[in-house]
Amino acid sequence: MSHLFLQDAAGKWTAYPIDAANLALHAFLLPAVLGGSPSPLESGRAVGLLSFRAGNVERWVVMARPDAPLRVNGVPLDAIGLRVLADRDEISIPGAGSAYYSAEALPEIVPFPGADRVVLCGRCRQEIVRGNPCVKCPGCGTAYHETKNLNCFSYHEHCTFCPAATALDAGLNWFPEED
Repeated sequence: MSHLFLQDAAGKWTAYPIDAANLALHAFLLPAVLGGSPSPLESGRAVGLLSFRAGNVERWVVMARPDAPLRVNGVPLDAIGLRVLADRDEISIPGAGSAYYSAEALPEIVPFPGADRVVLCGRCRQEIVRGNPCVKCPGCGTAYHETKNLNCFSYHEHCTFCPAATALDAGLNWFPEED
């Protein structure tokens, strides 16, 4: 699950999960940086985020009306007001503040939703059955069993197929630098 990092009044960055199909960015960004004061961007349509899936990957697009002063990594949006976000992009409104987008996901144990084909565990190579507790590696998307008797994901400190850490309680690896 992707996150937006926002800075509080003390300069501490906090990660907020983005889990809605549509999200008004102003609901996160403006109250945090403007202390709730009015702004022309608070219409709810001026700046927003929209999610879509590209294969197994969740992607986010930032959208703004053409006259909005929104910037991504210091660069204004294109002529139609869109930008597909990449991990660690800075989303800013000059004079108002910034947020950072993070595509980093945390591993979580969830019931396996099933698939249109047999899915084998990345470690034990046994079938993962619909409803079985499993973890999808946040790095590569490989599915693993994760139960008391089959702790296939957390068995080793790294995923079998990528360098992603497998500690279920490790937390996020990246945070923006503190001011």
